[in-house]
Amino acid sequence: MFVQKPVSQYISERDGAWRLWFRSDLWNRELWGELRDRLAAQRPGRHPRTVEIRLAGAAQPLFLKAFYGASALGSLKDFFRRSKAVRSLVMTESFAGLGFNAPIAIGAGEERYANWLRRSFVVTLPVHGCPLPFFLRDHWEKPAPGISLRQKRQALAQLAMEIRRLHDLGFVHGDLVPGNIFVAPTTDGTMGFCFMDNDRTRRYPTWLPHRLWRRNLVQLNRFPLAGISLQDRMRFFHAYTRRKKLARRDRKLVHWLEQKTRQRRRECDAVDASGSFRRLMRWDTPGQ
Repeated sequence: MFVQKPVSQYISERDGAWRLWFRSDLWNRELWGELRDRLAAQRPGRHPRTVEIRLAGAAQPLFLKAFYGASALGSLKDFFRRSKAVRSLVMTESFAGLGFNAPIAIGAGEERYANWLRRSFVVTLPVHGCPLPFFLRDHWEKPAPGISLRQKRQALAQLAMEIRRLHDLGFVHGDLVPGNIFVAPTTDGTMGFCFMDNDRTRRYPTWLPHRLWRRNLVQLNRFPLAGISLQDRMRFFHAYTRRKKLARRDRKLVHWLEQKTRQRRRECDAVDASGSFRRLMRWDTPGQ
């Protein structure tokens, strides 16, 4: 059970087997023709594909993400529900209404035959900033002029509070790995965070008790990151819980998070996850 708002700010239109949703101020026939040609030229695959599109005379590029049918069970589910592309568009609209940053979707589409989904797409404007791992590597792997330790800690606390607010409002991100968080400094000296790849993000009613939000903490915690120590991870956790002194349930969650992180590192990264957790999560500079 999860909440899905209608696609209220987008015009809906049909073109053959395609049903489109788009913003009239950013959509035109030339763009749709280019998108349709790109989609027709792509070979279907199991995983989504993202390509950059530059229209003649356009001031900025666009990004086209295409989705194709997967398993038989997935196809059956898609018969009764919106496609990943349209769900991504819906989440973008929900995020914007609540003050979260996400890629601005200017349109999405589904190609169906007798309601069976063949493929879908979403097209977005570019996002300013860079993925969190690159941002950390460029700014804190080796201290850069104008970037202080205090700023790093403030940014970590800010990110933790933003993710906590996301969870408090019922959202569970589909894949909250560091690479799906874009970072850009703002004019007031703080950091702006943008949540990417929202096609699997869900919003559950706030009254519904669940622990699905915990997987986001595991996804985020799994990766060693430049400039991020074990103490930094604990500072993040303190900011997320909004407590300087952890309660018993918080300490239990920390222990559970460590065990799950070890499990994911072993299963996904094929590393020896035994021994010191500090050493397991330490960033090793490439080439050293």
